[in-house]
Amino acid sequence: MEKKRLVMVGNGMAGCRTLEELLKIAPGMYDITVFGAEPHPNYNRILLSPVLAGEMTVQDIILNDWDWYRDNGITLHAGKKVVKIDRIARKVVAEDGTEAEYDRLLLATGSNPFILPVSGKDLPGVIAYRDIADTDAMIDAAANHRHAVVIGA
Repeated sequence: MEKKRLVMVGNGMAGCRTLEELLKIAPGMYDITVFGAEPHPNYNRILLSPVLAGEMTVQDIILNDWDWYRDNGITLHAGKKVVKIDRIARKVVAEDGTEAEYDRLLLATGSNPFILPVSGKDLPGVIAYRDIADTDAMIDAAANHRHAVVIGA
């Protein structure tokens, strides 16, 4: 039987957990390609706070390292944000032009932080808190500033 082409858009916890289950219950059924906007393998986003506090490192919160993708025959396009889904041609296209055709498409894109629509929201130092890049930006900002304001929970 020919493998079906499964493309997953998003490289977060829920999507990768789905892939783990698919690999268990249907090994060899899919040729899997994953697109993730971040330049990292799958990590535990919930543990970004301990990374920010200096209690853990980014490496500590990786759930599926680069080897996991390779060992499971998964093509990972890390740092490639999908900007187009062509449902007629059954393919996705990333910002840089990378394309992947699919038989099955899994959208596991997660969410984005809500930025209040207020004056100054685009000023330097105003940082949302959602991913490793945001955490790194806060760590960098903390090196040069003594005070911070947190809006939200």
